[in-house]
Amino acid sequence: MKCYRDALGPLPSVVKFNKLLTVVTKMKHFTCSLDLFKQMCSLGVPVSKYSMNIAIKCCCQLYRTNDGFAVLGCCFRRAIAPDVFTFSIILNGLVLEDKILEAEKLFKKLIKQKLCEPNVVMYSIMIKGLCKFGNGWKRLLGRCYDLIVVNRSDRSCEIATLQNTSSREEKP
Repeated sequence: MKCYRDALGPLPSVVKFNKLLTVVTKMKHFTCSLDLFKQMCSLGVPVSKYSMNIAIKCCCQLYRTNDGFAVLGCCFRRAIAPDVFTFSIILNGLVLEDKILEAEKLFKKLIKQKLCEPNVVMYSIMIKGLCKFGNGWKRLLGRCYDLIVVNRSDRSCEIATLQNTSSREEKP
């Protein structure tokens, strides 16, 4: 990329790099995406929240959630505020690595400290993780009871998931 800068002038905008990162990530070439992200940072391309989210997702898909937390730290250093999508990616990475208790602690911390308002995706990730972790429906109900608000219409998807899980487990 240095040759590009010398020969043709300034580098393309972060939007062009984000498009490239998106394509490479969709092809599931997570290592290549991370290498491109590192090159962007070393060249001084101003990264956006979108770039950071892609890098965090790549780390998590490679079962390197700790590296995803390091990228999250870079977000804070660059004054990029993480959002619900960023935290959903991190939670999903923890669930992929079977670090369910850590995911649960992070989820509760996000709610308690009001760092972000959980959405349907975040609740679904937690439900998937808690189902994977324990004895199914009963354990899930015990852990999630304080996390799921039945009165909220945007949470109907998770409640339906819980009901489907319970009906499957109760059949002989």
